[in-house]
This record gives sequence, C-alpha cells and structure tokens, in this order.
Amino acid sequence: MDKYKAIDEKITEGYRHIERHDTTKACDIWLDAWEDIKSVMKEEDIADITALDDKFNWNEFLSNYVQDLELELGNAGQDNENYIRRRISYCEEMLQLCRNDDTLIIENTRRAIADSHYELGNATECDRLYSAWLEADPKWGWGYIGWSDCYSFGTRKISPNYEKAETIIRKALEQKDVDERIEVIYRAMDIYAALEQTEKVESLKDELTELNKNATRGTTVNTPVKVDKVGRNDPCPCGSGKKYKKCCGA
Repeated sequence: MDKYKAIDEKITEGYRHIERHDTTKACDIWLDAWEDIKSVMKEEDIADITALDDKFNWNEFLSNYVQDLELELGNAGQDNENYIRRRISYCEEMLQLCRNDDTLIIENTRRAIADSHYELGNATECDRLYSAWLEADPKWGWGYIGWSDCYSFGTRKISPNYEKAETIIRKALEQKDVDERIEVIYRAMDIYAALEQTEKVESLKDELTELNKNATRGTTVNTPVKVDKVGRNDPCPCGSGKKYKKCCGA
C-alpha cells in the first residue's frame, strides 16, 4: 500500500497549494501523481478510476481530484498556455480511464477538451468536437451551453461572437426535451440580450415561467431541482459524496 499512500500524499499536497492560491505548483504535483496513478493502474490491471478509488482509503475522492486537476490546469493556463495544452492531453488520457456510466465526469472532461482548443485559438477543432458529441447525444444541454459559451465569452485570441453563440444555443432550444432546459434558456436569454433581441428574451421568460409552474405542480420536466444554496466545494446534498460543483451544481 506504500505506493497508494505516496500518491495520496501528493494529491493532498496539491490541495494545500490550492488553498495557498499556488495553482501552478498544485498542477505540477497533481500531474506527477497522475503519472503514478497511470503506472499503478497498468501494473495492477485496474480498469478505471472508480475501481482504483475502491482500492485505498483516499483522503479525497479520486473523482474529485481528477476533475479538480482539469479545472486547475485551465486556471494555470491563463498565465501559461502550456498548461492548456497539458489539460487537453490529460483529459484525453482520463477519458480512457473512466467507466462508461461516469456520465458527468465524461461530459465535463469533453467540455474541457473542446474549450481548451478554443482557448488556444483553434475554433475549428472545438466546433468539430462539440458537433460530433452533440450529434451522438442531441439532448446534452450542457454541451450546447459550453459550446455557445466559447463564442459568448471569447478569449484573449478570439473576440466574442454572439451571432455564432446564438446559432448554437438555438439548436438546443429546438430540442424540446433537451436536458437542463432551464439552464439552456437562461444562457439563451443572455445571448439574445447581448444581441438586443428583446422580443426573444421576453418569449424565453414566458417559457421559463411556465416551466417553473410545471415543476411546482410536480410535472416531470428535464430541469435541475433547486435546493438551498450550497457552496461549490461542499459535499453535494444528493448524497453522491462528490463536490457540489462536480455533481448537481455542474
């Protein structure tokens, strides 16, 4: 168990650096731990991260660590693009070590890959990835949101393009059974407001009101259940054991 303990200590050390706002140092340590994890999984023929999680009494759920590493690589990349490139390669590796039913982690990781390509100025690859994933799963609401966000917010290399963002979010609105429809509507309202299309904003407000009424009456709607305010790093109230930001608050 010594090798597991060594990995666990590196992961814990990384969180200490996050608390000190030393993102770059945390990423370096966590990436080193990731190399150890891959080595252990290969040596012991461990199929996925979930199975590895069950092998040792980790201080932090590995499902939290692997996603926090993705997030912090993105943060570190704001000052050093090498971390954005490393984020892509890390996420591609991580996808290979997820179970097929780890839907939330897979979706978050895919968004990180596509968004990173956009951050590096490669909008074509970002579009190709999101297009392929949404063709396979046209109900993926957060996929449309993530893709449209790229164009709504822009980057240091690419200016915002609200027209392109509207084209993307409209595809989501056209899917009446799209997952997380309320969140899709909120994003669409922001985009139409930026485009000064007030009639569409008002129309979406009406739909939002109706959806909330249906939810109140107990009608089944593909929307998240609202709960009391929970901190992003707090345990998710659904009882999954994951952080809220990586579960119901994704």
